Amino acid sequence: MKKILSIIILVLMASRIIAQDFKYGKVSKEELEEKYYPLDSSANAAVLYKNRQTYFDYQQNIGFMVITEIHERIKIYNKEGFDWASKNINYYNSSSDKEKIIGLKATTYNIENNKIVETDLSKKDVFDQESNKYWSQQKFTMPNIKEGCVLEWNYKIISPFKRIEDLQFQYEIPVKKIEAKIEIPEYFVYNRRHKGYYPITSNEETKGSTISLFDRTREGGDSRQRNVTSTVTETKVNYITKLEYYNATNIPAMIEEAYVSNLDNYKTAIQYEYSELHWPHEPIKYYTTSWENVVKTIYDNFDFSSEIYKSNHFSEDLNLVLAASPTDSQKITGILELVKSKIKWNDYNGLSKFNGTKKAYKEGIGNVADVNLNLVSMLNKAGFKANPVILSTKSNGIPIFPTIDGFNYVIAAIEVDNDLILLDATEEYSIPNVLPSRDLNWQGRILRENGSSAWVALTPSKPSETNSKMSIVFNDQGIIEGVKRTQYNNLNALNYRNKYAKIKDDDIISKVEAENGTMEILDFRITNKNEIYKPIIEMYKFSSEDLSEKIGDKIYFKPLFFDALTKNPFKLEKRDYPIDFGTPFLVDNMVSIEIPEGYVVESFPENIAIGLRENYGTYRFNIKIEKNMINVYSLLQISTPIFPSTNYDEIKEFYKMIVNKNLEQIVLKKV
Repeated sequence: MKKILSIIILVLMASRIIAQDFKYGKVSKEELEEKYYPLDSSANAAVLYKNRQTYFDYQQNIGFMVITEIHERIKIYNKEGFDWASKNINYYNSSSDKEKIIGLKATTYNIENNKIVETDLSKKDVFDQESNKYWSQQKFTMPNIKEGCVLEWNYKIISPFKRIEDLQFQYEIPVKKIEAKIEIPEYFVYNRRHKGYYPITSNEETKGSTISLFDRTREGGDSRQRNVTSTVTETKVNYITKLEYYNATNIPAMIEEAYVSNLDNYKTAIQYEYSELHWPHEPIKYYTTSWENVVKTIYDNFDFSSEIYKSNHFSEDLNLVLAASPTDSQKITGILELVKSKIKWNDYNGLSKFNGTKKAYKEGIGNVADVNLNLVSMLNKAGFKANPVILSTKSNGIPIFPTIDGFNYVIAAIEVDNDLILLDATEEYSIPNVLPSRDLNWQGRILRENGSSAWVALTPSKPSETNSKMSIVFNDQGIIEGVKRTQYNNLNALNYRNKYAKIKDDDIISKVEAENGTMEILDFRITNKNEIYKPIIEMYKFSSEDLSEKIGDKIYFKPLFFDALTKNPFKLEKRDYPIDFGTPFLVDNMVSIEIPEGYVVESFPENIAIGLRENYGTYRFNIKIEKNMINVYSLLQISTPIFPSTNYDEIKEFYKMIVNKNLEQIVLKKV
């Protein structure tokens, strides 16, 4: 019966889509009166319609421009969907040339007194903001936003580059209908890749196209330019254009859940990477058809070869570091800290230099390429076999096929004894082989001077550890008093420093109290806050009235108190994207509880030991009662950072068992 109802709903929706008018401004009362999305009542908003057309337009004396036209209509169901009323349009904006956004028109539709009321976006509410040296955004927020409103906008992007933006079909909200057409002249060849899990198909055909080339010649006349005649000659060039048509309906939302690096990596889209130029009567130019071409292009076009081997600007400083460093390990850390101290990262990513290694070192600021190519250069000068590793940060996506555009970041690697030491001098608190979280995006590509390259695993080999010891006593009023000592290692230490190193202890106390429920913290102390080659140690005393419950002559409390894992982060019925923990990790908690005088243990949770297949993860929970002490030990270890979606049910059940165990209580009874 449920299947029959679903089919009926889909048929009704399909017939309704056919009947709808998607021309700009033709928003219907039915769209405005719709209270929820028929196929997903939990949706806060929905894309009612999107049309995307990308084509090439030849302009005299300029060449082919890439034109993309967008028309989009979005329904807002409730206040939680108001975020969809803001739009950011990215465009390339370099010093030499830039993309242009023209013809922006946007309207908000509401229904008032049974009439449709339109509110147009004012030009003064549209502004441009620089994202970095090469990219900017045109941003706006729609006016007169209310629950139930419909938003609509269209615009055109004109690009002098051969960039075709990803054709995206899936969002965090459902989509009723998307239409798209991509037209590419025969001269330009693109790698095309389907990204995501929702099936999308295209219809393809070709058509004949023509461009007209005009040449003006001038004849006659004297030295004063009198009696000059001009002749304009038109030459027609015929070529073949490839057309791709897409038409998709009722695409489900991509729901974000815990432990995903970047949801955009898994949303359904078609990606286009410019790979070859087949210009008439000229040799074919290859750009990204192989990793060898990618490496060569980066070395040639991004000045890697010249920047890496500049050394005069830092030789004196480097010699001082080497003289004070008797071992290779000390030399590596000394060089890393020298670069950190000399060049501040300006938060700009990219493979292209911003100031260049020499200028960045002199002025003390640069982008990631300026910083880490200096690092590679210093390491080579010091006698190490160092090379750059290009990667894509988590926010930038995952490059799969040979690509230049897919990479936006560079770090340093030292090859030693068939192993790699990875370093990133943009991060104040990083150490060798402990990279910031933004770098930990599956794999990078090491580039060598001889033109060879290879994949490099970015996942840390050492687990991020959190080790906690807690001592608990109950005072005469039943209030819990305790002392807690926690040690953070590797990536956990880096993240802790990023979060807390530059704020006052009082502010840290407030944050810790807020994160752990109602407790009062006393005698707070952090050790090694700025000594980054040592673990962070956090210690404090605390008291709380809410970590236990006294009913009659019994006291109830969770054995791990505020360190208990009480909610399962995995709640979806089905997850189509990997579980990405970012790094292997280990969390162990030891709790010693003094049984208050006059009480005995009536009941306590049973011990368990559970694990994932292939020893990918384990959990142990153990309680021992000795005289007047309850000793609790808990250990959660994840040995591999990334699990495919096929493991989702297993991991979900694994965490469910952990949560259930953590929710069980110890019961003390008065005697």
